[in-house]
Amino acid sequence: MTIRSAVLAAGLAVGFAAALAAPTASAAGGIKGFWRTGDGRSVIEILDCTTGICGRIAGLPPDAPATDVNNPDESKHSKPLCKLVMLHSFTQSSDTEWEDGTIYDPKSGKTYDATMTLTGPDTLDLRGYVGISLFGRTDTWTRQQPGSFKACS
Repeated sequence: MTIRSAVLAAGLAVGFAAALAAPTASAAGGIKGFWRTGDGRSVIEILDCTTGICGRIAGLPPDAPATDVNNPDESKHSKPLCKLVMLHSFTQSSDTEWEDGTIYDPKSGKTYDATMTLTGPDTLDLRGYVGISLFGRTDTWTRQQPGSFKACS
C-alpha cells in the first residue's frame, strides 16, 4: 500500500466513523418541543398524549381570535385557542417520521389527515391532506426555544 492510498483509506475511515457518530434528526432533539408554524405567527408544543404524539397551541399572534370561533361545532366557539390540542394521535413510523395523525386548522375549522417528518434537528415538515397525501399541503415548521416567543397565558 502506498502512502497516498494509506492516507486516503485513513481519511475515508475517519469520515465514515464521523457519519456513523452523527446524530440523526430524531436523536438531536426529537419531535417534542416548541415549533413555529411556517407563516411565523403561531407556536405549537408537540408532546406525548394518551393517544400518541399530539400538539397544542403554545403561542398566538396578538391579532388572533381568543376562541375557536370557526369550529363547525357551535358549542366549541367559546373554547380558548390557547392550549387547544390541534395535532392528534400521531404514531412514529421511523426515526424521523410520524403518521396516522390529524391536524385541526382553527382558521378554517377543518380537520385534515396529517404526517410529520423531521427534515433536520430544527425543521419539521407537517403535511395535511384530504384522502391521500398527494392531495395536500406541506408546511415547514422551525424549532423554538422556551422563552423565545410570547407564550399563551
